[in-house]
Amino acid sequence: PEEEEEEEQSNFDVSTLKYEDVDYTLTDMAPPFINEDECLIPGEPVVRVEKAPQNSRRIFAGIDIPVSVDDVWNLLTDYPNLQKVVPNLVVNEVLELYSGGEGEISVDTSLSDADQCKAIANHMKGAVLKQVGGAKVVGINFSARTTLEVREWPSGMPDFAHYEDEIYEGKSRGERVRESKGRELTRYVFPRPFALSSLPHKDISMQSVEKDDGEFRMYQGVWRMQPLPGCSPPGESAMRLTYAVEVSPRPYLPVALVEGRIAQDLCANLKAIRERMTS
Repeated sequence: PEEEEEEEQSNFDVSTLKYEDVDYTLTDMAPPFINEDECLIPGEPVVRVEKAPQNSRRIFAGIDIPVSVDDVWNLLTDYPNLQKVVPNLVVNEVLELYSGGEGEISVDTSLSDADQCKAIANHMKGAVLKQVGGAKVVGINFSARTTLEVREWPSGMPDFAHYEDEIYEGKSRGERVRESKGRELTRYVFPRPFALSSLPHKDISMQSVEKDDGEFRMYQGVWRMQPLPGCSPPGESAMRLTYAVEVSPRPYLPVALVEGRIAQDLCANLKAIRERMTS
């Protein structure tokens, strides 16, 4: 039954929906930073920063764009040209491209959720990118190096690739925030961007490679793209682009010094993507 439901959702034509057909209050997958009925078009990006153990932060952000999901997907998976889109990206070098596997992916369900996610990710299209971001922190020019493994999830990441469901069920947003502060960063257990689980979405995951020698001990995040039925004039499209990321700088770089700049740059990136798509 679950497989049938997933297939039915993947074949569903979202363009046939009207605004009143979608219950925008169903936010079981939403982190506690955005109101259920909040429409961001044509407003500014929203962003929230949460504390995490071990000199780490979780950052959630989102913006609405009056274009289709596929338009933004094609932009963000054009890896050689990301530097033309992201304003604070000083270096963007494609080290490797993954073509992705063919056919159905079989995974040992006795493995942990993180290991299952890793096994599936290894079959997905993507790339390895060497990136350097530039910024000014407390008046000092600062650059952060990282090598990222990027994977494409055209039908969305599996639910077990994020935090356990019970964190988001039956608990207030304040409770969710408090629990998030105590949850350590774990590879292949990704933060969950805002989304409506009743609608399809596409994801792009990124994670610093193991033994990366850059400024981050760990960096992993998810771009999520989802249509917004009924939020655009007839014959046109609207979508929500959200990003959830976990960052853990090296001990020599206190996260409290850079968290504001990271959040600011993330909002600038979201606005740059919207301007690129609508110009």
